[in-house]
Formats: sequence, structure tokens, C-alpha cells
Amino acid sequence: MVFSPLLVAALLPIAARAANDWSKPCFGECNWDITSGSGSGTVRISGPQAAVSDITPAAGWMMLDCDPNTSNQDIRLVCEDPDKGCDHLYQNSAAGTLVRLPQGCGSTPFALVTREWVHQDQSIPASKRSKIVRRDGSQPVVKGMSLATNFADIDTPPNGNVSLYLMGSSIPGAAGNFTVEPPTDTSATKRGVSSWVDDTLGKLAQVHEDLSIGNFDKNISNSSPLNFEKDFPLFDQKISCPQQGSIPAFSGEAKVDLEGKVNGNVNYGVAASGTIIPPALNDFGLFVDLDATITGTLALDTDLTGTISTGQIPLFSVGIPELDFPDILSIGPTFSVNAEATASLDANLDTGVDLAYTVQGLQLFFPPGSNSQGGTYTPGDSNVKLSVSPNVTSHGQIAAHLIPTLAFGISALGGKTQSTISLNLDADAALDLSLTAAAEASTSTSGNDAGTDFGGCVDITSGLNVNAGANADFFTIFKKDTSVSLFQKTFDLFKKCFGSSSARRAYTGRAIHAKLLARDGGISCPSSPLGAAESVVNETVSGSR
Repeated sequence: MVFSPLLVAALLPIAARAANDWSKPCFGECNWDITSGSGSGTVRISGPQAAVSDITPAAGWMMLDCDPNTSNQDIRLVCEDPDKGCDHLYQNSAAGTLVRLPQGCGSTPFALVTREWVHQDQSIPASKRSKIVRRDGSQPVVKGMSLATNFADIDTPPNGNVSLYLMGSSIPGAAGNFTVEPPTDTSATKRGVSSWVDDTLGKLAQVHEDLSIGNFDKNISNSSPLNFEKDFPLFDQKISCPQQGSIPAFSGEAKVDLEGKVNGNVNYGVAASGTIIPPALNDFGLFVDLDATITGTLALDTDLTGTISTGQIPLFSVGIPELDFPDILSIGPTFSVNAEATASLDANLDTGVDLAYTVQGLQLFFPPGSNSQGGTYTPGDSNVKLSVSPNVTSHGQIAAHLIPTLAFGISALGGKTQSTISLNLDADAALDLSLTAAAEASTSTSGNDAGTDFGGCVDITSGLNVNAGANADFFTIFKKDTSVSLFQKTFDLFKKCFGSSSARRAYTGRAIHAKLLARDGGISCPSSPLGAAESVVNETVSGSR
């Protein structure tokens, strides 16, 4: 395989090098990298020289007291080597300067200095005193600084606006450097920034794709597994039915089961741009790559009549490794599975219908931009079984949904704005049934008795609807009603008419679907004999039909 220079550049993040260099001070511009095991990424901040500085050893500073788990706090520090640039912090004033924090100090990579003073505690531990460089042998002055990260609520006037560019991947080692170099402040037009986010996600998607097929470092784990398997009763109601005329008393039951299984792998990436001071994102994009198989069996067994509507039932939920740029941008994904069933019944019915789909190479870019959504969606074979009372006139409908969902909870700039982007894969199976029983006179030696001309039609479909949407506004980048449709199709699994021509002509098909479900009277005992169920369909339908 031959790679273009652009693609080779996009794959450089897989190398060991990273954007953040702890040996170089951040003066006017700074990078910071995710170093945790769950994901990879880098963020760049830039602004006027007086607006962005550094209090790490690279800039000559030594930390004396700093809580590693706190973002807003007072710290003690001392300039250990003035030649490295401690004075850079004071170009305007220390207060109002965004600074990079050293490792082990604070829970965030950057903080704004809101106050600076000569600390009353001038003690320096002996273990650190020997590292301090002073040509004249004088004792350095220990400083106190107040740090804050709730940028929207800080009263201290900043020393200038500070821009922000961010890129991340759920794959550790895949995004240690920018796949596309961010524009400079002078070239960062709105169109240029938007193009940068789209280009970055496009290149990152290429990196993910090449990792998934093993073209590069095979030691890099390239996805998060998705696994679910459960047999779940969606509806089960029993009724003791008293005798009604010729119908003897009996114990009736309506039961709907759904056996579902989801297996797959997912990875995702993100790019964003804006300003950290003042806190605002101007552009944002999420990329999701998914392979999955969805299988299930809808089973319904009833000798009662009426309607069933379960509403959406949660079956399963589990978190997926998050991507966290502390107090800048956090993405916390969740994989969940919901199910739902509806039915309108007026016959003794026993049915089972499989739903089966393979989703391969699904690519979601949200909100939609210049990158193309992708994926192939293939139905699998389905086992279809139906037994029904032969001596009733019936119009019935059954539908079930198995809905795996990936929800990406997004929190930006210390929680200033939050939204959830959900990718839904709604797999359904539906059965429409129309039966007619017409009495015919027949003569025997014992006299007249009634026979039955039994017939009708059955129509079984399955469908897949893949879409994504947001539940809240996210700055001015997208609205809560923003949505993307990736795939939507109904597949005709099985359609058969049987029995007499008069029964076939009575078939109402899908047109009566809405009226049946609108007949919401719950489950009740039958008002006429239903009779024992007889097999109408029992076969395997090919998904390639």
C-alpha cells in the first residue's frame, strides 16, 4: 500500500513523540498532552506573551506547596533559576496570566493566576534548597499565588484573550500530536477554524481506520468492546377469565419476550477550537467509528385479546473509557440497550421472529460538516414462526424494537456548556396479520354441521434506523434539534396469503396498523372462542432477499 504525504503526516501521532515538551517553557504558546491510559490527545493554547506563561521547572520555577488533586487553590513556589525565564510571568502582571502547571500540581493542565504576593512562609525544604541557583548566594523570595480554573466566574482582568485548539482520540497512542497543524491567530478566520476541525477529524478517522486493519503499531488497542446478551420479558400479564356462554373459564396469559444480543467495537475522536479566555468554543466535531452485530428474537404467546404497549424499557447500561482534558473538555460515553414492544391481538397467537443486522464501518461526524458519513448495513437470515387460531376473523399487529445506543456526554470549559450526542441503532421486527373464517355448510350422515374455510395473509418485516442527535444546545455550534440520519430501511422478510380467495381479499395489510394500535384498551378476556393455534409459518428467511 502506498501512502500520500498527507496520510503519512496524519499517522505521525503514533510515534512516541508528543506535542508537549516539558523541557521547554510555555511563553505565549503552550501544548499539553493526555498521558492517562484511556485515550490520547493534545491541546494548544496561544495568546499575547503577557497572557500565557509557565510556572514549571522549564521556566525556572520550583513548586514548594501544591495540592495535586485541586484546581482552585493557593500555592507556594520559588524561582530556582532566573536565567530560564521566571520574569516572563511579570511582563504585565502575574495576576491575569494563564500558566502551565507542573506535573503533580493541580488537577488541571492550566490555571489563571488571580493574585500573587510574597508569602509569609519563607521556608524552603533543605532537599530543595541545594537546587536553587543564585550567583550572589542570596536567599530567593518565596511567592504565593492564587490559581483558578472557573474562567467564566473570575473577576481578575486577563492579560489578553487566549485561543484554544484541541484534538483527542479514544485510542491510546493515536493522537499524541496534531494531525493537522492549527491555524495561527492571524490566520484563524471562522472559515479557517471550521475547516481545521473538519480536516483534523478526517485525518484522525484515517488513523483509526489504519490502526483497525493493523497497518501500524499492532500493540495499540484500537477500540472499546461492546457486548450485551439478555433474554428479557417485555410484557407478561395473566388474567383469570370467567365462563362466558360457551367459553369455559380459563387462565389466560399474554407474554412478550425479547432475546437480544449486541457485539461490536467502537472508537471515537474529537476536535475543538475556541478561546479558553474568555471561555467559549467556536467549533467542535465528534467522530465515531463503529462495527456491530445486532441479533434478537421476538416471541409472543397469548390467548387473550387487546393491546400491549410497553414503552421503552432500559435493559443494560455501561460506561466506556472517557476522554478528559481536565476543565477544558470531557467526553464520557455510555453504551446502553433499550427495548420496546407493541401489539394488537384478537386471536390465539404464538409467534417468533428474528431480527439480525451487521453494521460495518459506520462513521459518524457530528455535527455534519465536510466529512462524509459512512457504513454498510446488512440484514441477516431470520427464523419466522407463526401459529394462530383458525376459526376467528382477526386483524393483528406485533412490533418489537431492540435499540443499542452510544451516548457521548460532553462537558466544556469547566461545565460552562453540556450536551449529549446519542447514536441510536433501532432494529425492529413487525408482523401484520389478517385472518378470515367463513362458515360453510357440509352434510354428513349424522346431519348438518359447520365446517371452516380458513385463510388470510401474514406480512413480516424488519427494519433498521440509524441516527444521531443532540439533547441540548452546545454553545452556538449546534442546536438540540440537530440530527443526522445515517441509514433507514424496512426489509420485507416474509409475505404469504393462504386459504380461500375470499379470505385473501379480506387482507387489510399494513394500512390498518395505526388504527389497531390506537385501540388502547389494554388486555382482556376474549368475547368469543379463539380455538387452539395452528401453524401457519415455520421457516428461515434469507436476509439477502
